[in-house]
Amino acid sequence: MHPNPIFHDADADKNLSFARERGFGVLAVNGDTGPMLSHVPFVLSKDGTAVDLHLVRSNPIARGLKHPLKAKIAVSGGDSYISPDWYGVEDQVPTWNYVSVHLIGPLELRPQDELRALLDHQSSFFEEQLLPKPPWKTGKMTPDVLDKMMRQIVPLPNGC
Repeated sequence: MHPNPIFHDADADKNLSFARERGFGVLAVNGDTGPMLSHVPFVLSKDGTAVDLHLVRSNPIARGLKHPLKAKIAVSGGDSYISPDWYGVEDQVPTWNYVSVHLIGPLELRPQDELRALLDHQSSFFEEQLLPKPPWKTGKMTPDVLDKMMRQIVPLPNGC
């Protein structure tokens, strides 16, 4: 993000609201061999202090979580090229206009018994955006298939 504060025109509440409504970003952590990234849906708490997310167990980030890691989620919105011709001022360079919010905090594996509540919370949040469609719920899955899928993913709440 641009370091000059004149380009940071939104307050914290507006930034958190944008991230909460978007609910999708790039999770980044430092791994043993370098940065690791994963695109993730998430639910940001009302007060902006916690993010609920999950990863497939085979994801390199999930496999590398032997202890809590510092993490960042970059949430991006619309963007576009800006021509210097549009400034109305001479001697300018092109730039890029974009919306981005970064959420920072520790990432850690949570107990597997927290996964069902996390999945229900996430799906409820995103299904609500599809109303009046009847909401999908994990209860619609057969127990055997749900159990198999739940063994393949891990809960990863993140404090911001």
